[in-house]
Amino acid sequence: MAQESSINRASRRTRILNNHLVQSPSDPTSCLRSNSCLSYTPPEETESLDFDTKEMRKILDLHNLEDRDWLFGVIKQGKVFNGKERGGRLFVLPEYNQTMEQQREMTMKRIEYLFERGVFDGWLMKKGVEAELKKLAFLDVIQNFDQSLAVMLGVHFFLWGGAIQFMGTKRHHDKWLRDTETFGLKGCFSMTELGHGSNVRGIETVTTYDLKTGEFVINTPCESAQKYWIGGAANHATHTIVFSQLNIDGVNQGVHAFIAQIRDADGNICPNIRIAECGHKIGLNGVDNGRIWFDNLRIPRENLLNSVADVSPDGQYLSAIKDPDQRFAAFLAPLTSGRVTIATSAVFSSKVGLATAIRYSLSRRAFSVTPNGPEVLLLDYPSHQRRLLPLLAKSYAMTFGGNYLKMTYVNRTPGSAKTLHVVSSAFKAIFTWHNMRTLQECREACGGQGLKTENKIGHLKGEFDVQSTFEGDNNVLMQQVSKALLSEYAAAKKKNKPFKGLGLEHMNGPVPVIPSNLTSSTLRSSQFQMNAFCLRERDLLNRFAAEVSLYQSKGESKEHAFILSYQLAEDLGRAFSDRAILQTFIDAEANVSAGSLKNVLGLLRSMYALICLEEDAAFLRYGYLSTDNAAAVRKEVTKLCGELRPHALALVSSLGIPDAFLGPIAFNWIDANSWSSVKH
Repeated sequence: MAQESSINRASRRTRILNNHLVQSPSDPTSCLRSNSCLSYTPPEETESLDFDTKEMRKILDLHNLEDRDWLFGVIKQGKVFNGKERGGRLFVLPEYNQTMEQQREMTMKRIEYLFERGVFDGWLMKKGVEAELKKLAFLDVIQNFDQSLAVMLGVHFFLWGGAIQFMGTKRHHDKWLRDTETFGLKGCFSMTELGHGSNVRGIETVTTYDLKTGEFVINTPCESAQKYWIGGAANHATHTIVFSQLNIDGVNQGVHAFIAQIRDADGNICPNIRIAECGHKIGLNGVDNGRIWFDNLRIPRENLLNSVADVSPDGQYLSAIKDPDQRFAAFLAPLTSGRVTIATSAVFSSKVGLATAIRYSLSRRAFSVTPNGPEVLLLDYPSHQRRLLPLLAKSYAMTFGGNYLKMTYVNRTPGSAKTLHVVSSAFKAIFTWHNMRTLQECREACGGQGLKTENKIGHLKGEFDVQSTFEGDNNVLMQQVSKALLSEYAAAKKKNKPFKGLGLEHMNGPVPVIPSNLTSSTLRSSQFQMNAFCLRERDLLNRFAAEVSLYQSKGESKEHAFILSYQLAEDLGRAFSDRAILQTFIDAEANVSAGSLKNVLGLLRSMYALICLEEDAAFLRYGYLSTDNAAAVRKEVTKLCGELRPHALALVSSLGIPDAFLGPIAFNWIDANSWSSVKH
């Protein structure tokens, strides 16, 4: 047999050599003619749409759909948005070959363009839920195009403008809000310092009251007190909100907020102020982040934002909130709007990446599974489905979570402040982590095409990376969530009353039981999924409370005990977030009538719940799932990938993102890379 095999190999090599030798030299390409080149086939020609994508979009976007589509059109038509033709289609693409200075100027030109078309009308002067929802819808659209533009608007309207709205009183509203909305001034928000970012309570800028002149005097006493990463400060802002320790007669009254002018109308830096550049960044170079030092800067007494506390002309400190901790929490109110918009923008970014990567995978082929057979679509590989479809389900789930967060924000009351703080902290962390993971997976799933900036995925990674740390480091925010849950736990136990609020009512019922043998129907049951999530959350909360108490019994302070229990705190923060997100998904699904749309939502909800069960080691670490049940979960996720595969095109088409806002490889990637496109 070996001799025969050797003879066959020699015969085959002889034939190959003979073909080379007898080939006509006048036709050097004849050897290629038998091979057919790949051609682009739009997935719409081969993929079915088994549910109404317009109805799905209504469920996802929830509000102001017509307003969104109008603004998408405004951006597509504007030359300042850098429309480029690729493969016979128009795409709006942020410039990626411009200098930092050019990017900043382009951001300001885009703001001017949108302002002239009335996009910002009512962003501060109109009141009520409808006005706030329209503003949030427009911000959703803008961040689909360019995060630098969205951040600059967020700083001006939500941070500077929001601080004046929430922390100021009528005198501030009358003086500053209209000029803010019409860009008669440009505002920024000076909270973060070189030495203190998340630890706002520890900032070192000092403001004293001069009784003789009736003025406040702001000082940067040391280098670590310089205001740092202040968006808008390096080039454009004329005014800023300064967060500073307030010193009255030698007594530190804690952190307060003041209005200060830093430039005149001609852009000249004001006396007693120094401003410097933060430098080139890995993303968001359209935002002019700067540093600010104050040297005995004098401002009127009326420039103290005084809704929480005030100083009388004779230097008396006045506040209805006597508890310093509660007073400090009130001063941080403007950050809530920032966390809300960051969370929702992160989900939209993940959608852009997924829509581009999944559409590409529905037309790009690679390898064949039979000799001389056709190459296989990327998304027909189970491994490729496993990479992208669970992330798509998570993005759907987080969309519903984001909608809940937005509605809680626009309908906020003093009684909902705690819920809004905890949920916005949790969702901001979870959503931004998810976004970065999703964009990395989408980049890899697109291979070399994912490296091209014009295909957006890599560009979005750089632009959105900062979200994990600004307006609250994610790890710190998750610890705040766990600390709030621990506080609720301690209060309920001390008063011997049922849990109420933050979704902890499930703690009042019996402990959920996980079946020893998980079938497919059980795994897909929303009741089982919620039971599993609630079991994890309540057990981790009990463990966390017990561990903190144990450390305290050994002489540790409450704060240090909390720090030592950080691992349980992290697990608990994620458990709270996942359970809260799942609840919003179940609530959204409940409002949909029976049919194909509800069926596919059920698949997505199950995928979200089960991928969380699979990915969080806590389910195995603490024994909520046996190894056999964990294996069953993994097997079910694979089955769900196969069942979601036929709906992939419909699911990304439902996201409401116009074609022009995706990467060119989402469509005819061959034409987009053709020689004619190079010449064009």
